[in-house]
Amino acid sequence: MASQEHEARLRMPGARFDELASGGGSAEAVAFLVRGERTRRLMLLGELLDRLNELPGALGALGPAAPVWELFAEAAEAAPDACETLLMSPHMGCWTAHMVRRLHGTTGGPPLWADAGHLCAISLTARILAGLDVELDVPLRDGGLSLPTLGLVRIGGLQGYGTARARLRSGDLHLTSGGRTILVRPLDEAWRSHWTPSRTFAGTSTWLDDLDPYRDLDEPVSPQPLSGAEAERWQRLFTEAAAILEGPSPEGPGGLRVAEVRRIVPADLAEPGGPPRTASSAPGPAPTDVLVSATTSDAFGSMVVSRPPDALALAEAMVHEFQHSKLGALLHLFPLLHDDGAEIHYAPWRPDPRHTTGLLHGAYAFTGVTGFWRDRMTDPGVDPGTAAFHFALRRLQTRLIVRTLLTRARLTAPGTRLLRGLAATLDGWLREPVAPRTAERARAAALSHLVEWRLRNLRCDEPERIALATAFAVGGTPPPAGAHQPVLAGPPGPWHDPRARLYRDPPLTPAGADAQLVAEAPRTAQDLYAETLRRSPTDPHALSGWLLAEAVLTPAHRRLLARPERLSALAPGTPEELREAAAWLAGA
Repeated sequence: MASQEHEARLRMPGARFDELASGGGSAEAVAFLVRGERTRRLMLLGELLDRLNELPGALGALGPAAPVWELFAEAAEAAPDACETLLMSPHMGCWTAHMVRRLHGTTGGPPLWADAGHLCAISLTARILAGLDVELDVPLRDGGLSLPTLGLVRIGGLQGYGTARARLRSGDLHLTSGGRTILVRPLDEAWRSHWTPSRTFAGTSTWLDDLDPYRDLDEPVSPQPLSGAEAERWQRLFTEAAAILEGPSPEGPGGLRVAEVRRIVPADLAEPGGPPRTASSAPGPAPTDVLVSATTSDAFGSMVVSRPPDALALAEAMVHEFQHSKLGALLHLFPLLHDDGAEIHYAPWRPDPRHTTGLLHGAYAFTGVTGFWRDRMTDPGVDPGTAAFHFALRRLQTRLIVRTLLTRARLTAPGTRLLRGLAATLDGWLREPVAPRTAERARAAALSHLVEWRLRNLRCDEPERIALATAFAVGGTPPPAGAHQPVLAGPPGPWHDPRARLYRDPPLTPAGADAQLVAEAPRTAQDLYAETLRRSPTDPHALSGWLLAEAVLTPAHRRLLARPERLSALAPGTPEELREAAAWLAGA
């Protein structure tokens, strides 16, 4: 009977699915996703404990896993609500999923006993929350013991991985290692000796996490406590971002109930190392004032965010990353597509080709982002022209990707239903009026990114290249563009599209080729791009700019933009050769 009730609880009503398929979702729909995530969390935890029990030495000198988990179970009986919060915390989700992957051999980390031994810290935390005494051994990293959701204990003078004896009595935690014993009171906010408590944003239960070793996307990382000034800056930005998000209905695409954001992890995602992120908001290494963010499906509502330039950028990132959390939870419940893993598809927000799962994540996230900017168009605190440009740009780009998925991805029935829901939302937005000049600049920005992406990521296959070169040499007719399919050019280099910002904010006094192009001076822009191409004939940014200017100067040549890699395949070495090749390809 219990199993039947449990199965019923996980049967999603169609109306809830359709709310999520629109890109939005009511509180009830999101709560259903959270219930699904809880079930998944328990299943992963059960598998992990089984595997640890099969490896009696997994925790090393810390002892077997079973009695350590019994300490958690006792605490859960004494304080079920507090331990439920711990169980469903992002901290617990990231560690559990990481350990399952590690025991299956798909990821690495520190010494296994230290990684698995975090279970001891989890059980100790549960005992603290429940007010129960305990004595057990716990792992240390550089003298630090992380108590998930509570904070970090440090014994000075210790390096590397080691162990300590933890003795909890009436809320006092004594930690002994290396001949030293310290005392902390983890639930006493005023207690600071050897103790750094976890931060939450004022008046919320959302963590600002700079301490937990499992706060990143997979392998554990060292604590990086924020300075007081930096923490205050994050608090101010979060407060302002929450105020931005409080206006419109939180149930539509782009809406967000701020309480649903469980954790924000400050990080510089431009640093090398670490696993690939689920998504990023900008292609390639971005300028320092561009926000970069990422999400893991292991921790619903958690997000890693680089320093935001302002509260508006943080609010957009919160919407963006929470969309990833929702879709990740849906993917845990429903198979939405069959992905062969081939990274061949264009994504307007990425520098590189994507597989269909990544494309689906981008489409869902940017439907939310599009809705966010739609809401900002009537926000008195946001420049309406900026909001309208982002809305016009993202609705175009996202609808293109939804169409790609509907026509090229191997979708399941739920996947088709989801994408049709997104398509209906975006089609409705495409009918909404935007100032003609703004819409025109958005179309130009979308085209600019697509043309340069193709030049950077695609090339003609060898038969097409030979056919083009042969026909060009004898003055013949160019082979039809549809007779061959392009192939990937190889590993893409990082890049960031500087024209996008210029289309958003056209300069009053244009300087440089990009600014001249945006300012509708195509001849001047083309001459400046030609100077670059004379020095570097294969420069994809200059070549894409030259082509965009050419399409304005000679509208019949606009057809070149559909497959710009054909022009590149002719390898024109000078601007004069480039003009000749372009005219020939366009059929002039």
